[in-house]
Amino acid sequence: MRNSIFDFIDNLDTLLAVILGALLATGGALVAELVQDRLGQKRREREAARFFGEILASVDRVLDRAFASMEIGERWGNVTLRLFRTAARETAIYERNRERLFEIRDIELRRTIHTHFLVETVPLIALLEDSEDIAQLEKDLHEEVHLDATKRQAAIELLERKRDNREAAYQSIQSAHAQTEAICKHLEPIAGLKFE
Repeated sequence: MRNSIFDFIDNLDTLLAVILGALLATGGALVAELVQDRLGQKRREREAARFFGEILASVDRVLDRAFASMEIGERWGNVTLRLFRTAARETAIYERNRERLFEIRDIELRRTIHTHFLVETVPLIALLEDSEDIAQLEKDLHEEVHLDATKRQAAIELLERKRDNREAAYQSIQSAHAQTEAICKHLEPIAGLKFE
């Protein structure tokens, strides 16, 4: 009987060694998974910060050129409006990739980026729509020389309102545009590069 107790104890050592080995392997795999997940999260956050920083900088550069274009030649000429349309297309890239914003862990920074794009995009679209309406109204007033006085006056008043709205949208875009550099500065440490 003594012999079987020692056999049991000897087998118990082997069983404990197997259990301990399994626990260590499971714990090691768990730690490796956590480390891998953490590194993947950091990489995704860095790539998202780079992406949004590049979009912000790109829109910023196009708007700079649009603002400069307004000082040369016709204030609301074709070149200026094309530059504003280009800026609107760049903001559409943000809209298509907005879910990547959640890869940035800083909630306040995410809110700031999203709000910035909204505050910049909405007046940009309004400016472009008002510009199209203004062009059409000017064309109608020029071609319809025989409009009765009431209709002509209504069209002129609508034209003035559209021009005022476009100027207000322009001022709003300029105001939002001034915030871009500060947002890019917050993204730079996460992205690991400087946005020019």
